[in-house]
Amino acid sequence: MTRSTLLVLFIVAIVVVGSCQSSPPSRTELEPPAHRPQPTDCANPTLFPDAISAKYPPNAKPGFNSPEEVTALLEKRWPLEDIRKFAIPERRHNDGWQNLVADTPEIWAGRLYCDKTAGFDSIEWYATTENGRVKEYSLDAIRGKDFWLLEIGSQASVQKPPDIEPNFRAPHFVGHK
Repeated sequence: MTRSTLLVLFIVAIVVVGSCQSSPPSRTELEPPAHRPQPTDCANPTLFPDAISAKYPPNAKPGFNSPEEVTALLEKRWPLEDIRKFAIPERRHNDGWQNLVADTPEIWAGRLYCDKTAGFDSIEWYATTENGRVKEYSLDAIRGKDFWLLEIGSQASVQKPPDIEPNFRAPHFVGHK
């Protein structure tokens, strides 16, 4: 999914939940000024800049009760080596497939590996919430104009390890082009 598609989905989601209080960033604000990875500002995720953001580094135990816990959980679940293994050109996200729709009044978001040179412009997550806990999350990696949807998950799905080398011929990936 391209950033412009994500931006459109973001705008639609915010309008639907009625929580938009400021205009979303323009496409040029979302894209780094150069093609190489840029320093990460952990306080301001680009996919959902108005979400309740995790503070970094996460000093919380992994869990679903706060943005910091979700960041800790996802860093433990997705080591940087595994993200790099997943994020090959053939596994870029197919724009025809839906990412998680942010359909709850409160959205949480955060960034992973802000203290490391990851090789990506950003590794971000955002989550829908229910009763002060994560309901579902989307974990995404961004490099330049390339976008990888690593997983959409929940408390139930994290009971199994992530699929770090799925078949790139699956329809939700661009595959060989």
